[in-house]
Amino acid sequence: MKTMPEFPAAAVERLLPVADQLAEHGWAVTQSGLSPQVLAELEHNCRSLWNSEALRPAAVGRFGERQVLPEVRGDHIRWLDDCPPSPAHSAYLQAMAELQRTLNRTLLLGLDSYETHYALYPPGAGYRRHVDRFKESPLRTVSVVLYLNSRWQPGDGGELRLHLPDGPLDVEPRAGTLAVFMSDSIVHEVLLARRDRASLVGWFRRRPDNPLLR
Repeated sequence: MKTMPEFPAAAVERLLPVADQLAEHGWAVTQSGLSPQVLAELEHNCRSLWNSEALRPAAVGRFGERQVLPEVRGDHIRWLDDCPPSPAHSAYLQAMAELQRTLNRTLLLGLDSYETHYALYPPGAGYRRHVDRFKESPLRTVSVVLYLNSRWQPGDGGELRLHLPDGPLDVEPRAGTLAVFMSDSIVHEVLLARRDRASLVGWFRRRPDNPLLR
């Protein structure tokens, strides 16, 4: 049976500064702590889904108002819950569980669930400026993006641009880079990709005051 290394204890210590930066600035960029083996398997999975046409165009809006608008959002996605289990998926979810525990312990955010999907932007695709929290639902609290592009080079495009008070910050989508930011306040966009750009995108959700909001 194929196995993957567990999320290392040293990487857990690396998560504490993430909580500090979220508290102070609302965003953080760090290395995920996942092994090259895990990152390679996740990248392979995402690109295999794309090549087999198992990714679907992402929509914008909620419920009955959802629309596919490639000029606004051009990525193709598949929720991890809809993918076969794998050791790499388990290692990634373990890392996210550690991050959730760290944020709850240090920032008292009340995060109780995590939703995530693969996302691939083909050449020419991007995502216009937006925030991740829906107006009618306050549950998405912290956004997380893990990049899976082992061959990314300057000029390939697809950077995450965070629109911050001091000006824009561009995050290169290199494999292993982890971007974490508050879902309700950090305006961001994905710059146009010039080659296929792969990632895992997720959101920590807080416990609802009203259970019907789930």
